[in-house]
Amino acid sequence: MVKLQDYLPDYYDDVYEMQKLVAAEQVDFTKFDDLVLRTLLNQFVTQTDLQGISLFEDQLGIDPDPNDTLETRQYNVLMRMLPPQPITLKYFKKLLHTLDIPTQINVEYAIRHVETIAKRSEISKAQIQRLKYLLNVYLPANLTFQIIVTSESNTDLNEYFGATQSGAVSAKAEPKLKSYSDTNIKQFFGGIKPGMASSAFALPKLISTAESRLLMYLTEASPQSYVHATVKEKK
Repeated sequence: MVKLQDYLPDYYDDVYEMQKLVAAEQVDFTKFDDLVLRTLLNQFVTQTDLQGISLFEDQLGIDPDPNDTLETRQYNVLMRMLPPQPITLKYFKKLLHTLDIPTQINVEYAIRHVETIAKRSEISKAQIQRLKYLLNVYLPANLTFQIIVTSESNTDLNEYFGATQSGAVSAKAEPKLKSYSDTNIKQFFGGIKPGMASSAFALPKLISTAESRLLMYLTEASPQSYVHATVKEKK
């Protein structure tokens, strides 16, 4: 920040009125200096504020989502402004890195299929939307593509020996495209029949598998078990 007092001649050093006058002008000058700097930064997409990014969106005809963050809106503008280049696998991987999309890409040339794999803990909803846009726009029309988001979870079940034992396990996953949910209950011992419930839910858009397995039950009476798996497709 520029300080006006630094530009005063030396003979004003002991002049009280001039010192106060410059201090008063410094307030307005600082605001003007900040405005000039903000105007300069708004010329660069990654440095814009909300007002600056809205100008780019208006020029490109982008209708932003009210829930989008400033960073997401900046990436959306960048994707529309990318210069045309030959689409190669090396360039596309570099593009994913530049747009901050943490995913691996594999091309199955024999069947003309592209597959991307990302971890649920590393990729956000906004990044998935950017990935879908790039795949739709940049891939040749004769290639199909699939986005896979994986997640891992571990559940430890302890063994109980006694007259009564009841256990319930529930696993729920809500990925965008593909998910696997697998629940295992291994052993139950008791004099009275145990009550067991296993439930797995998946809400993907394309492909989903949900499995529940009950392996062994040892009891004097027949055990009662309830296994439920539900898959819903989001429209």
